[in-house]
Amino acid sequence: MTPRPPTVCPSRADLDDLDLLRRGLYGPTAGPRPLRLSPEDLDAALTAGAVEVVDPEGVPVARLEDVGRVGDEHVTGRPVWLSAPSSRPFQDLHLTGPRDLSGEQVVLVAAADEVPDGVPAGATLLVLASTSLDGPLAGTATVRAAVSAAASSGARVLVVPVPDDLDRRAALLATLGLVPTTGSGGAGRPAEGGDHPAGVVLLLTGLSGSGKSTIARTVATRLVEGGTPVTLLDGDVVRRHLTAGLGFSPEDRRTNVRRIGWVAAEVAHHGGIAVCSPIAPEDAVRRDVAAMAADRGARFVLVHVATPLEECERRDRKGLYARARRGEIPDFTGISAPYDVPDEPDLRIDTTGRDVGACADEVLALLDPEVGRAR
Repeated sequence: MTPRPPTVCPSRADLDDLDLLRRGLYGPTAGPRPLRLSPEDLDAALTAGAVEVVDPEGVPVARLEDVGRVGDEHVTGRPVWLSAPSSRPFQDLHLTGPRDLSGEQVVLVAAADEVPDGVPAGATLLVLASTSLDGPLAGTATVRAAVSAAASSGARVLVVPVPDDLDRRAALLATLGLVPTTGSGGAGRPAEGGDHPAGVVLLLTGLSGSGKSTIARTVATRLVEGGTPVTLLDGDVVRRHLTAGLGFSPEDRRTNVRRIGWVAAEVAHHGGIAVCSPIAPEDAVRRDVAAMAADRGARFVLVHVATPLEECERRDRKGLYARARRGEIPDFTGISAPYDVPDEPDLRIDTTGRDVGACADEVLALLDPEVGRAR
């Protein structure tokens, strides 16, 4: 019996890309771009020879068949379209298929501040932005600005999610009879800005006892004292509430970190700062969290609290290392389970012999440009 293919909900950019492909907006010969999967979904997809793609509402969008591996983490395949994704804001303005705009006066708009004053009557404002409920709010802000400008001039507004790949973007514009330089000079970049501030997901990762939770709490305290609202998602606190019922198996630990990442991305999506401090031992799962943040239009900051195992074990305030050494705790990171050391974190800190305030200062220095603090 053929194994059941995995069901995945990819990033908003990937879903937008599939929707453009389904509508023929890349031309008749285009295929799907490689889809990034978690290691377990990648293995399942290769075994089953297929993967089912759903949107955030669980609506089956496409089934990729005859899948093949691309690099270490991606697959691609032949798309079989299952249904249109869930409706989104300004749905009636979205292009439903190829259209020849070459004979029209077209202004490309990729951000709210690019909407021109005094739009000519009869012009078309082509907004390159994603307006999904689960996407960056800057997209809807851009469309609102375009609709407002068009209302007083008789112009019309068309919307299409902007691909983040330059070749795909060029193919899209060519399908519409346009060239990449048509209209606004900024239309070659993804939509950003608008009337909503970008938030931050700060993830501190490290061994138990490394000091990551202490640094996280100090950073959060300093931000709150300075008037910046913060959501602190500490590993132990989260396990009592958000992930109550999960154990410490490898799969449950992955789920724990991904849930933290999802909540943090939602906080950042609305302009907030989420400070997270799980152990997060697996590089692939940390990258999943980074992708969640990016998909919600947020900045992702990774801090590796690189306190050596010997120092963490010496501290051992909870007695966990001693129990792990006795075999009482299976799959304990650093003892009986691996820790993937981040290759290129935004900051690496060893807290051995250091004052926590000084460590927090280093983290806050990373956040200054985003939170408007002057230290």
